[in-house]
Amino acid sequence: MKKIILIFFLVGVSLNSYSQKKNSEGGPSLDDFGRIGFFTDIVTNDPDFDGRALEKVKKGLERMLLKESMGKSVDDRFGLVAVPIIYSKEKTSTTPPKYFYEFGVDIIAVDYKEKTKYGVYTYDGLTGMNANSQRALMSGLKGFKTNRGFTDFVREMKQKIIDFYESNCDFILTDAETNASNDEFDNALSILSGVPTVCKECYDRAQEKSREVYMQKLERECQALVAEANSLIAAEEWEGAAGVLKKVLPGISCHAEAVALIQKVETHWCGVNLGKAKGFQQAKDFNQAAQFLALVPTTSACADDADALGKKIYGELTAKEQQDWEFKMKKYNDEMSIEQRNFDFSVNKFERGADRQDRSMELEDKRLNRSLDLEGKAMDYALETTKIIQSSLIEVQKAKSNKTITENKNWSFLGLEF
Repeated sequence: MKKIILIFFLVGVSLNSYSQKKNSEGGPSLDDFGRIGFFTDIVTNDPDFDGRALEKVKKGLERMLLKESMGKSVDDRFGLVAVPIIYSKEKTSTTPPKYFYEFGVDIIAVDYKEKTKYGVYTYDGLTGMNANSQRALMSGLKGFKTNRGFTDFVREMKQKIIDFYESNCDFILTDAETNASNDEFDNALSILSGVPTVCKECYDRAQEKSREVYMQKLERECQALVAEANSLIAAEEWEGAAGVLKKVLPGISCHAEAVALIQKVETHWCGVNLGKAKGFQQAKDFNQAAQFLALVPTTSACADDADALGKKIYGELTAKEQQDWEFKMKKYNDEMSIEQRNFDFSVNKFERGADRQDRSMELEDKRLNRSLDLEGKAMDYALETTKIIQSSLIEVQKAKSNKTITENKNWSFLGLEF
């Protein structure tokens, strides 16, 4: 339990900082997790419904769901599919001629994973006229907005989804476990996070399982990072290895192995920069010596030697040169801060992490003990860790949405002719 507390304590800041950002791709936000949500799609085979008219249907459906306080779908399982259907089309004999449309929009609720239809709500009697066919359709879509019938339809679909989760909770958890056993951790977490909070028993079980899966994910990622770092070190790509090792979190089982590799990287980089600094010191090129001394990791084994060399150089300088030396050292420290962070990152930070581990575990013990004495407070910790997991999933979904090629959904199970 304390290991889990440490992991979430350390990763919470970075993940939660991301979760506060808006999802520019229109995907789920942190607030969507735990709520019943629908994805939306528009399908039609009518060439008249295109471009701006089709986009107006899509935006209209999204606004209607927003007014119903519906979240975004977190796993693309349950959705609402809008199907515009033109009943009649006429072209007047006036000058200029105008297009007159009578049409409707079917809203079909689906479980896309199971390829089943949950229900249909139809907007009938939409009409529009304009000299431009697209504008005629768009004028008719003014009536495509939320109403009592649509609200009742959404409420009915929500209840069907709740019934689904309550009846199939064991299958959902098994599906997530299967994905996790195949190292499909993000899929497993997405499945578990799709359980809405209103299904309390299943939701609680899913969140407990999600914490287990998240720990498995971190363990596997740690092993992969250490293996990658070993390969880079073997190829003497020290900077690349350092960048990889920075991603290893304290509290994971392979953390000790990562620390050993970190020390190896620091020892190498320490020797390289101190050696160059000594060479320039002997050549009386104190400017270059200062530059490489600034790159010696302060947590490395030769940090004291670097400090001693700096003091030796400083003692050989005149008062004016000492002022210049201090200025240059500060300048190099500032200029090299980004490069230095690639290497001066390791033991000191991990030691601070260990100190935080002791303090955080003591603090969490007190918090949990105090929470157990107060009804409902024991859920605080679970809710915070759940937010961290969900924030991580937002990053995954953002990465998926950035792919240039997206798979179109197959709606043949709806029996529609496209």
